[in-house]
Amino acid sequence: MSLLLDAPVAKAAEPRRKRSLLPLLAAMLGVVGLASSAWLQAPRAASFPEIRPTAVGAPFVTVPEFGARGAHILGYQHHARVTLTVPVRNDGWLPVSVTSFTLAGGHAPLLLLSSAQGLPLSLSPGESGSLTVSGVLTNCRYFHMRALETYDGAQLGFSTLGRSVTRTVSFDRPLMVKSPMLASCPDRRIARGADSRGVLG
Repeated sequence: MSLLLDAPVAKAAEPRRKRSLLPLLAAMLGVVGLASSAWLQAPRAASFPEIRPTAVGAPFVTVPEFGARGAHILGYQHHARVTLTVPVRNDGWLPVSVTSFTLAGGHAPLLLLSSAQGLPLSLSPGESGSLTVSGVLTNCRYFHMRALETYDGAQLGFSTLGRSVTRTVSFDRPLMVKSPMLASCPDRRIARGADSRGVLG
């Protein structure tokens, strides 16, 4: 008699065990979804304050009265080697690794960057570091006398939680490179428009 009663009880317990796994599976899927969403949104959590660059190798001066925010002005000396010191601070709540630094100067910029030392720059939350960026002053032939090429910020490539992105980070003041007079630019032609950056590939 007891053998006949045991069999139905064992069969009835199986569906209950299966049903009890459903909430656990749903919870696991929810955790995975939240983790995936956090991973996708991680770069948005990164935060960098304004960068205050300094330069050596050519005349460099900060003029607080120039323009709305003042300006950092780099004087042009043909083929001078320039070194920029670029402090970077991680104001976000995730660790980041800065992997690249570029200036958006378009074709034939007055300041042509060639290398950056200190990359990758790993920064914990609240930590600061600096990059040393080298370049050369060139291409004045494509600019009129007294022209100013203005850089409002730099493009930082960085990674956080395995995701890599690029973001434009503002300078505390615009960085302006001043085009020289005719006598200081040996490649420049007297006729305006003889050289055009627009036709460069």
